[in-house]
Amino acid sequence: MADEQQAIYLSSFFTEADIVFEQTVPSSYNMVHQLVGLVAANHLPGVKAEPIVDAVLRRERTSPTVVGDGVALPHARIEGIQRPYMALGVYPAGIPLAEGEKPVRLVFLLLVPEHQPARYLQILRALATLLREPGSADRLAALREPAEIMHFLRRSEMKLPDYICAGDLMSGKPSAISVNAPLSEALELLMDEERVELPIVDEQERLVGAVDTHAFLGCFIPTGFRKLFPNLKNSPAPTLEALATRLRDASRTRVREVMNTDVCICQVDTPAREIAADLAERNAVKCYVVDKEGRLTGVISLAQFFRRILRD
Repeated sequence: MADEQQAIYLSSFFTEADIVFEQTVPSSYNMVHQLVGLVAANHLPGVKAEPIVDAVLRRERTSPTVVGDGVALPHARIEGIQRPYMALGVYPAGIPLAEGEKPVRLVFLLLVPEHQPARYLQILRALATLLREPGSADRLAALREPAEIMHFLRRSEMKLPDYICAGDLMSGKPSAISVNAPLSEALELLMDEERVELPIVDEQERLVGAVDTHAFLGCFIPTGFRKLFPNLKNSPAPTLEALATRLRDASRTRVREVMNTDVCICQVDTPAREIAADLAERNAVKCYVVDKEGRLTGVISLAQFFRRILRD
């Protein structure tokens, strides 16, 4: 089960040295021979290329692996290798490999260990996911540097796996504050716990917003602050005293008066990709997890999000 859910990244199976660009149209044999030769030279010292070339061509004669949109994935199961290896050939003029299909411009050669037959299907699925976006094969085939190819693959692979959701990323229910609490209470919590944001809930524990340190700055240090205190640089004492007075008056201001209601909210089963989009669009530092009634149940910080995604 774990193997089925593990993310497969094509870029992990080859390097820049395993990428070749050809302006001429090679024969099928020359194309396979060149790509197998790259893998053998870069990763399989002492291994003869010809038996591998024969295995790939034998498989291709049985059933050409053109996967559509000008992309082919010739492959073979090879005894004696311990992990999959790939090479990529880019052929702008196109190679006619299969009748009724458009000429192939991208050839991903794949060598899979004999004892890992399911690996081919996983890698094929990863390739299909990579090229699912319209025009992606054309953009990839138009690149002319190995570094550009690898950058394209790695950028595309940052798409989040469907199976990761909020429940996998969240921590427990955070400390919250009532919408009717005085702002001074929120300020004390922020100072004591060294936090930058507090969730706000109503009488039914439903999330209604959040208050952060920027809200305090806006509330207690108004626009034109320097105009109110023109001698700020030379006489900080009077300025700080005036600011302290404003902060002490926070007991008369309610949280609801300064809270932000446009917060990032999700439910336990919300996919990670949706959470990422919401965090980015709102420039938020946290996403709050609520139940179907809107009650606060957990929180996802940016740090938690990146740790889990990068680990996977």
